[in-house]
Amino acid sequence: MRCLFGALFGVLAIVAMSAEPVGAGSVEVKGPHICCGACVKAVGKILEKVDGVSGAMADAKTKTVTFTAKDEAAAKAGVKAIFEGGFYGKATDDGKELKVAVGGVKKGDKVESVTVKNVHACCGLCHKEIKGLFADSKVSFEGTGAQRTVLIEGGNLEASAVLQALRKAGFNGTIQK
Repeated sequence: MRCLFGALFGVLAIVAMSAEPVGAGSVEVKGPHICCGACVKAVGKILEKVDGVSGAMADAKTKTVTFTAKDEAAAKAGVKAIFEGGFYGKATDDGKELKVAVGGVKKGDKVESVTVKNVHACCGLCHKEIKGLFADSKVSFEGTGAQRTVLIEGGNLEASAVLQALRKAGFNGTIQK
């Protein structure tokens, strides 16, 4: 009888250790600009630094990032990290919309140039996509690594419209004032 209880206790302990923590959620971010292996790798590096996040995967084909979060706070921290890493998309936690505050710019006056910092622009495909968004403007990239500063020049620009166009294409950044 003792052996039976011991075996049962052992099985229950193994099951409990392998189960996801209570409150763990499956987070999905749809739409970030992921075009190559470097983009996939960048997302993985971003999420590996977030406490409570595991199983991060990015798919260039479907433009989707998925991960498991131990709770809602970890889910929001993971999504916020993705956004701060220069990516943008629509986030859900177990299928429910997950709102994460991101900085914005108020609509305002037209300007000759807009500088956007911390945009994920790791490769020629990222650069081509961003340049295509602003075909009537001169677009240049500063810095090295996956996150770059993007300078868009060519009269009649509005900072809020630039940021909105980047986000619609799956990029994110911070307008330099």
